[in-house]
Amino acid sequence: MNYSPNTSIAVPSSTPCGHARLHKSEASDQYRSMCQQEDLPVYRCTDYLSYAAGIIVDEDTHDLPSIEPIDIECRVRMVEWSFSVVDFAKLHRETVSVAMSLLDRYLSSRCPEARKVMLSRKLYQLASMSALFVAIKMNEKTIVNATVFAELSRGSYTAVDILRMESIMLKSLGWRVNGPTTHGFFRHMMALTSENSQSSFTINSTFTELCNFQLDLSVGDYFFCSQKPSIIAIAAIMNAVDNSGADDLYKFDSVSFLKELGNISEVDLFSIEVQSATDRLRMLLNNNGVVLQPPTKRATPTATRVSSPICVSRMTHVVSDASMSGDSVL
Repeated sequence: MNYSPNTSIAVPSSTPCGHARLHKSEASDQYRSMCQQEDLPVYRCTDYLSYAAGIIVDEDTHDLPSIEPIDIECRVRMVEWSFSVVDFAKLHRETVSVAMSLLDRYLSSRCPEARKVMLSRKLYQLASMSALFVAIKMNEKTIVNATVFAELSRGSYTAVDILRMESIMLKSLGWRVNGPTTHGFFRHMMALTSENSQSSFTINSTFTELCNFQLDLSVGDYFFCSQKPSIIAIAAIMNAVDNSGADDLYKFDSVSFLKELGNISEVDLFSIEVQSATDRLRMLLNNNGVVLQPPTKRATPTATRVSSPICVSRMTHVVSDASMSGDSVL
């Protein structure tokens, strides 16, 4: 399945709540602040799954009813469930990115409570739900309460459980809940390039959809957990640029556009870090049935339709009714 400038992807095109259309002056200042923020240790994630596999039961974890360390599959399932919830409620998909950032950073803190979560799949499921609960309250106009989430769990957890976990997570994070996201970096980069260049990339909705498609996919891939959001955004943009084709109606000037992007981001677009992220995103797209044009070719591909992404792999246990079924138990 190829992706072309005519391919339609059903993802929200509006900006999330609290993210108005950006002007050059404010976008520039905010972008610099976001770059400084993502470099702070408190906003970085570590390979907590490898750490979880080596945790030894001690006085902090001996009270767990059972020991079953979480793994990548657990994270994929909760990302899928979170996307099903926001899609069912017609919320913004970026909210799932915020939720997973909160969850990943919480587990990276390795505090005693976080270590318990890493050793209990039931607690991990609760922490994931609580992270989404917080993210919705932060980023959406929709009013949601813990009782609603308790109902989504179909009796697995109570409203008190969700609120207690929310409190534990927020205290562990030091209430630093407004970290930069891949979608945020993408919006700022495009706002700045649209002011500084005349490239048609900045006004092409299909280009934007393909970038957002990749950013959604990256949320569910543990590989990107420890990557900077800005690098992931740049990688998504570069893939979309490579796939644009030299002969389409917009006649994209990819050379000048990428030069502008490099100047704005102050990142070597051809560094190993960016290339690694670019290749990984291409792999995820391929796993979801989307094949981009190779970077060395610019021919216009054949148009086909691609559905909205829910997860990083084709899996059969996606919860479609936005509730937790028995199949969703980790």
